[in-house]
Amino acid sequence: MGTRGSKVIKSILSSLASLRLTVVLFAMSMFLVLAGTVAQIDKSIWRVTGEYFRCFIAWIDLAVFFPRAWSVPGGLYFPGGWLIGSVLVLNLLAAHAVRFKVRASGLRLGVGLVVLAAGSVLIWMVFRGVFAQEVAATEGDAFWRVLRRLALGGGVAIVLLAGCLLLFRKRAGIVMIHGGVLMLLVSELVTGLFAVEGQMTINQGETVNFVTHTRSVELAFIDRSDSRFDQVVVVPKALVTQPGLVQRDELPFDIEVLKYMRNCELRSASAIGGAANNPATAGSGLLAVAVEQPEASGTDASQRVDVPAAYVKLTKKGGAEPLGTYLVTVWLPAPELPPQTVMVDGKTYEIALRFARSYKPYSLELLEFRHDKYVGTQKPKNFSAKVRLVDESRGVDRVVKIWMNNPLRYAGETFYQSSFEPGRDLTRLQVVRNDGWMLPYLACMIVGLGLTIHFGMHLIGFLRRRGQA
Repeated sequence: MGTRGSKVIKSILSSLASLRLTVVLFAMSMFLVLAGTVAQIDKSIWRVTGEYFRCFIAWIDLAVFFPRAWSVPGGLYFPGGWLIGSVLVLNLLAAHAVRFKVRASGLRLGVGLVVLAAGSVLIWMVFRGVFAQEVAATEGDAFWRVLRRLALGGGVAIVLLAGCLLLFRKRAGIVMIHGGVLMLLVSELVTGLFAVEGQMTINQGETVNFVTHTRSVELAFIDRSDSRFDQVVVVPKALVTQPGLVQRDELPFDIEVLKYMRNCELRSASAIGGAANNPATAGSGLLAVAVEQPEASGTDASQRVDVPAAYVKLTKKGGAEPLGTYLVTVWLPAPELPPQTVMVDGKTYEIALRFARSYKPYSLELLEFRHDKYVGTQKPKNFSAKVRLVDESRGVDRVVKIWMNNPLRYAGETFYQSSFEPGRDLTRLQVVRNDGWMLPYLACMIVGLGLTIHFGMHLIGFLRRRGQA
């Protein structure tokens, strides 16, 4: 029974380790990349990333491969990026189990395993940030930060190489290469599952303690009756994007989503032919109408952000008393218009569809924003923000400068100087949290060292044979 079981296991490993499977997986990857690339003509890059690459099964519309005027119907299900990547990982591991045999024994085997284990522990320590330093942008420049990351990766690669040489000898280089490729696949999985990006927009003199996420929205109802704090009730994107009734115990009214638009533009209500063609019966929607637009595509040169909108109907709880149908969009409230409100039982609630927010235990105050240009031209030379970072929970209160290619790193997040608005004293910071950010550096150094050793050994062997000829 044991022999039969081992034969079955060997047969499965041999099938998984097949070079033909490797070629098929790479071919499928190329086709998926092609489909995802042309799909960006119609969809945003982030939507394509989610629907094609960061999923197990992708739906590919056949129309993406033809001129859009042809209106080709239908599509096909195809393995997504995560499924292809998972099978590639199994293919790599199976290939090592079948083809790469440990060529050490006794003391050499023990030492090799210890060194390889030490390298694995170092990888984990680097991944968890044991050697990371949270420094302000003013304390170092990009060159030395990148050099330090590569040095960490190189140190780990050397330890792993020593272990592989002890265990696999001449095949140490190819083992390193496969290990680095495997780490690259893992880094994409970690990034896809855990990385979070957002923006922090700060006007000069303003203090902000939240990050907005432009790929998600929320419907917020704000009660400002208490002078000490605002009470906010939020309806998440999953409920806003689907027509239907939404009920919240904290609100004295029910919400019915009549229509949701992924992207829109506002037009004057008078231009659509009167109130009969306007769904809104209250608020700013009496003055402006949202007209649905195609979502921003990945090929859009301006890389604009979609502006979602919705028409929502409010009804008082416990009865059928209508409170009005409102147009909510991130365009509103406009600077020249007051916030949209609804009054129920003597209490006023502001209504806003806004980009989703995540609040932080720290705050940033914009002290100064600079936009420097080359003399005599309008070409940007530099733009920077001087901010005050306050975190009472950690006893932090300091002034730091953020400028191009010199971000601020704090609390596991990185703040990049992203953009600004001409004529306005404000800054937009891109806020990124990616716990797996070091893995690509490690992988590249491991692959690079593996390639050097592998081809170096072959070169030395070739030169020796040539010298003996």
